[in-house]
Formats: sequence, structure tokens, C-alpha cells
Amino acid sequence: MKKRCAFVVVWMMCLLAGCGREEKKTALTLDQVLLTEHKLIFSPDLPGNVPTEKEPDEAGYYPVNDMVYVTSDTLNIRKDPSAESELVETVTYGTEFTRTGMGTQGWDRISYKGETAYVSREYLIPVPIQDERGFEFSQAKLSIVDTSRQIYSYDSMCEDLMELKENYGKHMQLNVLGTTKDNRNIFEVVVGNPKAKLQMTLVGTLCGTEYMTSLVCMKQLEYYLCFYETGNYRGLRYQDLFDRVAIRVIPMLNPDGATISQEYLSKINHKKMQDNLRKWFERDQTNGGTSLNLDNYLMFFEANGNGVDLRKNFEWHFEEVESVSDKSSKGFKGEAPATEPEVKAMLHSLKQSKQNLLVVYHTSGAKIAWNFGQEETVLKAGKSYGEKLSAFMNYEPVEENLGTAAYGSLAGYASNVLGVPSLQITLGTGAAPLSLNEFNSIWNACRESWAVMQMDLIMLNK
Repeated sequence: MKKRCAFVVVWMMCLLAGCGREEKKTALTLDQVLLTEHKLIFSPDLPGNVPTEKEPDEAGYYPVNDMVYVTSDTLNIRKDPSAESELVETVTYGTEFTRTGMGTQGWDRISYKGETAYVSREYLIPVPIQDERGFEFSQAKLSIVDTSRQIYSYDSMCEDLMELKENYGKHMQLNVLGTTKDNRNIFEVVVGNPKAKLQMTLVGTLCGTEYMTSLVCMKQLEYYLCFYETGNYRGLRYQDLFDRVAIRVIPMLNPDGATISQEYLSKINHKKMQDNLRKWFERDQTNGGTSLNLDNYLMFFEANGNGVDLRKNFEWHFEEVESVSDKSSKGFKGEAPATEPEVKAMLHSLKQSKQNLLVVYHTSGAKIAWNFGQEETVLKAGKSYGEKLSAFMNYEPVEENLGTAAYGSLAGYASNVLGVPSLQITLGTGAAPLSLNEFNSIWNACRESWAVMQMDLIMLNK
């Protein structure tokens, strides 16, 4: 049984007004909720891979004076900026240098034992590395997000967000991006320094049946918030990573669809939506589109409450998106792009804060894809992130262009229209809705994945 505070700050009660188990409540509209303004303000006081001079010196190096650390198991220090140059010494992971110049050809100038030397920038990071490479975390401390139940509902998420805010409010912001057709809030959690120069967004449950992704997102939120000040990845403190890379999490983009898949008609607030769900079922049954009864039809409901498949409603080759002819449990792209409140909320978040990486969780397949037909520089960045994360999670890397399968998708839109490198991660191996039996293996693969991506973002954006 979770310990609940008797006193809850008034604004939090308002923010979560769309949540409730026993009685149906009406969510406040956006103009009634005090939101955290979406502004990206670069923090000037963070050290990092930013030259202090606009022009290189005579030797072709931008003068800097910062501390950098080795991220490879070993690194060769060279007398000159070339792999063929005389070897000065080989050092190990975590070795600290004073960097005095950033070169234009991938080599940085350092001060080593009182002498000038050179190392490859690819293996340097401006984040302190502790002697301890990892830490022993206590699973017992993670007591907020309950992973013992098959169904992780919108109402459970609301309760958990409230408790996370109560316990770890100094490390997170809780925003509402929009409201669905059935009056559920679309939440965004910002973890870390909101002024960080690097920003990453993660999105769960675009598809109603994929609510396992929300459980994974929420458990990861709890993990990083709980160990924000004490945890580390390979000696890189979580707090230092979050100072430099803020993470925005939209744990459940499609709460109406998830509620339909989990609770069928019983938790739908509007009678008109209930009537539409019955109408679509009867039409699909008559036309041979389904042989299931109503409850099973709704159990496998993938669209939002308006019968639009959010995986097809983004404005990327929208006219060419494969679609069924009318609103249904899955496959209808909508009458036009970005018609749905969930898609509008997602676009608002992406456009109001400059993103360096987007991660979209789906099920199933245990794969990571990054090629959505985007231009070469965006593709190269996505490939770098995707290959490293695939190796870490032991997921299959998907290198081929997804082609028409990416049309209308969030990742396709972000990578092509906005130029944001994007990863599409399919969690688990079974059919959606995933069995709870798969959670532990997914959790073991995902637990430190945010830190891996943060480290890669810092390394690549030099």
C-alpha cells in the first residue's frame, strides 16, 4: 500500500483533475492550468565542449581551458595530432586531462605532465568520471510505480506522477501538453536542468495496446529521480548527466486508447465515444473486418478515442500513408494530418523546445530503427545513437530505410521535417498487449539506457 500524503498542493490537484478511479472527473482545459512555459534557455555556466574563441589560433585550434575525461578503455596520447605520430603514453578509462585547444580535424590539444600532446576528441567527455564505475542500487527504494500488475492504467499513472512530484519535485517539472477527446491530460515530465543545452524526448503509448511502454517510462522516471544524486553510469554521475542533457518524458501520449484497450467501455467518460466504439465494432464485424466479440475487439484497440491511428497522423508523406477508409480500432490515418489533440500536443512539445534526440517506444520485436529516409547528417547521428544503444540493450539494430512504413509516423516526421535524429524502439517480443512476464527482461535492457543516450549526446554534440 502506498503512503499517500494527506495534504496536496492545490496546483497539483488541478493538474491531475483529469485523473480518478471512483468517479469520472472533467479535466481542466489548457487555459485553466498554469503550465510550465516551454522555453529553451542555454545555461552559460556549464563547462563543456564549447570553444571560448570564435576563431582558431595559428595552429588551427580553438583555445579552451576545461577538464576532460577518457571514455574508452584505453586511449593513446600522441606527440602530434595524427594516429601515425609518436606514442607518448596509453592511458585508461576515466583519466583526466586539461584540454587547451579543440582542433578542426578531430584532434584536441591537451596538457599532459607539463607537455603539450594530442588525443582523439571522439573519446573525451567534459563530465567528471568517478573512480567507481557503477553503483549498487536498492530495488526496495523503488516503491512508487507498481510493476506487479498486468494493466498499468492512466489513473495509476496519475497517482504515480503525483507521488513522484511530492518526493522528487526539485529534480522534475510536471507539465500538461493537452487534453484528449475523453478529457484525459497528456502529461510531460522534464527531468534535470531545463536550461541544458542538450535535450532529449521519450514518448510512450502512441498505440492503445502498447501501454507496457508507459509502465517502462514511469519506472525509469522513478529510478533516475530516486538515484538522481547518488547514482552513476560508468562513473558518470546521473546528476552531472542531467545537468547537461535534460530528458522530457511523455509517458502516455494516447491515454484514451490505452483506457479502451484496458477497460473497454467502462471507463469512457463520454456517451458519444461509447456509441462510436460500438458503431465501429458493428460495422467492422458486418464487413468481415473482425471476428471478435466487442470486449476482445476493444482489447486490441490501437487508435485514439476518435478512431484515428496516431502512428499515421503526422505530416510526413501523409497523402501516401496506407490507411483504412474510415475511423476504426486501427489503421485510419485521419482526414488530414495533425487533426488529433494527441498529435497537436506532441508537435507543441517538439516545436517549443529544440530537441537533439527523439526516442519513440513501441512494441514488439526487440529492435531499434533509425533510418526514416532523412537527410545524411541527421541519419548519421541517428545511426550513431542507434548502434550504441542496440549494443547496450542487446536489441537488433535495423539499418535499412523503413520507407513507406515511416510515412505519417512521429519518428518519420521528427527526423525529416524537424531534422531531429530519432530512434524507434520496439520493446519485448510477444504480441501487444505485452504480457507482464516480459517486464523484467525489458526493464533489465532499459534501466540504464537513458544514461547511455545522454552520454552519447554529449559525446556527439561537441
